[in-house]
Amino acid sequence: MYRPSLRQLSYLIAIEDSGSFNAAAEECAVTQSTLSAGIKELEEGLQRPLVIRNRKKAALTPFGAEVVQQARQILDKTDLIVKRSQVLETPLSGPLRLGIIPTIAPYVLPDLLPKLAREYPRLELQLFEDITDRLIEKVEKSHIDLALMAFPYETPNLTQLILYDEPFYAAMSEQRDPEKDSMYIKDLEADQLLLLEDGHCLREHALEACDLQDIVQRKTFSATSLPTLIQMVRHGYGMTLLPEMACSPETLAPGVRLIPFKDKHPPTRQIGLCWKRGDPRIKDFETFAETLK
Repeated sequence: MYRPSLRQLSYLIAIEDSGSFNAAAEECAVTQSTLSAGIKELEEGLQRPLVIRNRKKAALTPFGAEVVQQARQILDKTDLIVKRSQVLETPLSGPLRLGIIPTIAPYVLPDLLPKLAREYPRLELQLFEDITDRLIEKVEKSHIDLALMAFPYETPNLTQLILYDEPFYAAMSEQRDPEKDSMYIKDLEADQLLLLEDGHCLREHALEACDLQDIVQRKTFSATSLPTLIQMVRHGYGMTLLPEMACSPETLAPGVRLIPFKDKHPPTRQIGLCWKRGDPRIKDFETFAETLK
């Protein structure tokens, strides 16, 4: 199918606006012969006359007027594409689809969102909260741009950028062992340990960090969220491991006591980003990472 060029359409619009080939050529900064040739090619391609010609003036045929009406919309939308591209030259501008796991989202977003809005007002952030497996799949399928998650985690097709190591704390009811102000990993009572349900990477990271993978005598209760887990601990149903970001006074329920580990290598998880390998927006992603840090 024949498709007119943007240049040909702009020639036709100039003829309608100016009323003559000579003035239209000046407006388009081309010679009159070049403009005439472009209009002729357009008419041949559309197989319809577009311009009524005489010595001094030029007018459009009814079909030519229809073409101009559509051409103006096409050129306006084309201009929007160019303007949009110019806007996106600014760091962290335009749409960014961020996936984030549930054990990070409620603790990071309250500080992160206003900072992004203040420093990058042209950023159009779209948030997707989900467990790690599904976020990785969404990144691989380009349904989201990058994921904020916890590591270590195998992502063979993605680029990882680790931001920092986050320590774990033991959390228990204030009524339990009130004299204990620190502990070793070996002091954890596996049969009293409450965990998130399977599918949450925090569960596996906590067990791996504390070398509890082979211990099967654990509480059968598991929670779907950290707030639920904290409430169970508060009421004496057991103890759990909490990442540092969940341990602030604003997020930790009253009646829960935090116990640091005194091991030479205390348990930690890593917080970082991952995105599809080869994504050309790597500079934007690195800028986002610096903001997170």
